[in-house]
This record gives sequence, C-alpha cells and structure tokens, in this order.
Amino acid sequence: MDEVSLLIDLVSTNWSSSATTLVSEGKISADHVTTPNFVDVRTLERGRGFRYDLSQKDIIIFFEDYQSIEYPTIHLDISNENHTFTMHIRTIHDERAGTDSNYGKDRIRALYLIARHALERGRRGYTASDGSRFNQVFLKSRSESNDRSKRLFGYKLSVETKRFARSVP
Repeated sequence: MDEVSLLIDLVSTNWSSSATTLVSEGKISADHVTTPNFVDVRTLERGRGFRYDLSQKDIIIFFEDYQSIEYPTIHLDISNENHTFTMHIRTIHDERAGTDSNYGKDRIRALYLIARHALERGRRGYTASDGSRFNQVFLKSRSESNDRSKRLFGYKLSVETKRFARSVP
C-alpha cells in the first residue's frame, strides 16, 4: 500500500471509534458526528476528486507534500523514510444549521478533533491489514482555510510520518 493510501486507511479505520470516544467524553456533540468522504487527490475514479456537494457529506482530501530518505548506516543497506502529508478538512454552513449560527464552526471543530484523535491513535505506529506500516505519526500543524462568502469552513493539517529500517533494494 502506498503512503497516501496508508494514511487514509489510518484515519478512516479509526474514525468511528474516535468519534464515539469524543462524544462519550463530552468533547463534541453527537449531532456533528458523520463519516466524511476520504479522498486521495491522485484518484482517477470518475466523480471523485473533482467537485463535491458538501451539503451531502463533508470531505477530507489527502495528498503527500514530500518524502525524505536517510541512510543511517555505513553500508547504506537500510533507509529511514520521512513523509509529509497535507489533509484538507472541509464542511459547509448550510440549511442543516437551521437557526444555529455556530453550526459551521462547531462542525469543523468536531471533524478536526475526530481526525486528530484518529491520527494520534497511530502516533506510535500503525499497521494496515496488508502489512504496510508507519512507525510514527505526528500531527505537525493546523491552519484555517475558510471562505466566508461561500460559508465554507476548513482546516489544513500537516502530518508527518516516519518509517524506519526499510531495506534498500
């Protein structure tokens, strides 16, 4: 499994359990618990990655920014890999809000907290069902990316992963 797919697998696999935990702790409202569309920006699948109706479902878009490789031994027969990803979380303040003027803010906050919880569950390592593995996962930064005129709320998250002792072919 490639790195972007592995990160999507980490977040999507832990999504519902993270949401349940945060609701039971009282950190988010059960009204804002939904499973968004998880999109790999590289997809060529028809109807995915082009336009979305955010009133139907929220979205998280994943893509890799860069990779760095280190060779920690004299023999150069193993490498450590660092990958940096960006996750764009998007929601919209629409008719679902009713009279709640904080609907969009509360919704993006809930999506962020669930994503953060899911990522932090894998901080000491995550192994997918096919054996692909990250040894460490770090949430590095968050920035807002809102569009008030379109009532669009969003966060841009930077995530770093590390893979240790990969054999060099």
